[in-house]
Amino acid sequence: MNKLIAMIAALISINTFAGDCPDLEGRYPKCKSEIRDIRGEYIVEQYLKDDVMFYQIHFIDDETNENRTDAIRTDGTLESRKERLPRVGIKVRIDSHSKCQPGAVVSDAKVYFMGRKVGTFKTKIYRDGGTLYSNLDGQYMGKPLSKRIVCTQE
Repeated sequence: MNKLIAMIAALISINTFAGDCPDLEGRYPKCKSEIRDIRGEYIVEQYLKDDVMFYQIHFIDDETNENRTDAIRTDGTLESRKERLPRVGIKVRIDSHSKCQPGAVVSDAKVYFMGRKVGTFKTKIYRDGGTLYSNLDGQYMGKPLSKRIVCTQE
């Protein structure tokens, strides 16, 4: 009987967890930030693996032909990646934890350069109808950082 109760509780927690994860999947070819139109396309794929929702976000830059893919694991596990900051030309390490909240994927990250923490930020990605929103807020080198990207499907 205890095993049955444990199995039911596990199934309920899995379904509740998966239920919090939004459906972001799609192609978003019309994007803009608060500064300018973005020439490129975001493609979002999502899948469930070992009871964890994953999101693959592909960005294809029409100007530079750069293809970039970010993978988001939503169970709060620490993910570490190295990324080149194009405006300053340095590589940084980004450590992040991501999770699903009702209707959104939220990531908290710390940025390191040469082993020293130089920034923190929070990203919230969500969809309303055919519009994908990505809001980034934080600080880098003691300066506030805020970026809004809005993408629509055709």
